[in-house]
Amino acid sequence: MFSTKSFDVVSFNSELSTIKLESSANVQTTEIVYTADDTQTTDTRSIGIQTIKEQKTDIQVDYDKLAKFLKKVTPGVLEVLDEAYGSNAFDDYNPNVAEASSANVEILKKINALKESDTQLKISDLSWSTVGGTLAVGLSHIYHEAWCDHLSTIQLYNLTIEDNFTDAPIKTLETNGCILTLSYHPTEPSILAAGLFNWDVLVWNLRNDDSITPTHVCTHGDYVSQVYWKPRSVNDVALLLSSSIDGYILIHKLTANFTTVQLYKRFKIVKERNPVESARPRSAGGTRERAAEAGLCITSFDFSPAHPSIFIVGTLCGGIYKCSLDSVTSIEGDTTLIDPVIDEYERCLGGITCIKCSPLHNLFVSSTTDKEIRIYNLDEHVSQHTISADNTVVGLTWMIGNQDIFAAYGADAYIKFYNVTDAKPMTCAKFEITGKQCISSLCVNSKRYAQDN
Repeated sequence: MFSTKSFDVVSFNSELSTIKLESSANVQTTEIVYTADDTQTTDTRSIGIQTIKEQKTDIQVDYDKLAKFLKKVTPGVLEVLDEAYGSNAFDDYNPNVAEASSANVEILKKINALKESDTQLKISDLSWSTVGGTLAVGLSHIYHEAWCDHLSTIQLYNLTIEDNFTDAPIKTLETNGCILTLSYHPTEPSILAAGLFNWDVLVWNLRNDDSITPTHVCTHGDYVSQVYWKPRSVNDVALLLSSSIDGYILIHKLTANFTTVQLYKRFKIVKERNPVESARPRSAGGTRERAAEAGLCITSFDFSPAHPSIFIVGTLCGGIYKCSLDSVTSIEGDTTLIDPVIDEYERCLGGITCIKCSPLHNLFVSSTTDKEIRIYNLDEHVSQHTISADNTVVGLTWMIGNQDIFAAYGADAYIKFYNVTDAKPMTCAKFEITGKQCISSLCVNSKRYAQDN
């Protein structure tokens, strides 16, 4: 397996080089020049400072409690920041901490829609056109003993680019009954709807100056409490809703340039008996008698911007109901008569005078004859806040700019402002109508500014 072998020795001679690489370089420096400057201070000051050494203490931080607190407040802070980011409330806002916070209201124009001799008349409602260039002023008699056969008018005033009103109305629409409620169409600036004390609902197309004859939409069984244009969706026609003290909400479709009227739906609230009908005996079964009774007296309603088919209805006897346009619950088998109620809220002791849904939040505000303003969440039955007013509030209006603020007005000469998120009054805003004992209507121009009377 193993074997031994011998090899010859191999060798080589080593060599050492003694030659080194050399290079030469010359370095020359420039002459260095020295200068001397004298410096003298003109003023000297000696200040003595004495400090006291403090003993530092270690601060104990409970990080578990801190994390719990931050977790609790973070959603609310983020929500407020998101709302502030998308709001134009603070555009052109210039804070001045040296002065007290205040809000002044300037009267730009005073319109005398009534003569001094018209002591029995009042301005019953106002409505701005969708582009904000025309103001409709409805007139009504203050007292009605029975049937209304008064000749009344709607006066139209133009607002110029310089925010000046015409001294005289540019057009006057005559009616055979007092005007109770007005509503301009939300997208058609020439379409105006009105509800009258003589139970009629009328619509004017003001595009043609030669024709001022209104289209008769319907006749209720009592005076009309509100007219409302439902914003239409794509490929849909305009819907006009009208409510009345007779307990019905009628919905009509208007086509052919708002001259053709078609009844779309009839709503009636039968959640409870109308106090007016308390003297009538019930039938043995009770159901058929209820269908023959008048519905609850509807005083106000408003739609939720977040839910286009949901609207809130207030009644004269203090009931507040959540209703739906898509409801199919017929009354006594009559498919043309629908009960729209899908839920009920905490009722009030006084009659409902106005209901307004918040344009930003899932809230609505109601005012009552018992001098209360209540704030409700659409999904909760009990009110979140209750505001006590000095006098009866007859109307509510949302402000532009900051849509968390709403105005309340009624049986006094003041317009008061509140924040819907916390129900706190805006004490810095002062708005008093001198020489007026009450305010009957207030309407905000979403394009420019607010008007009142």
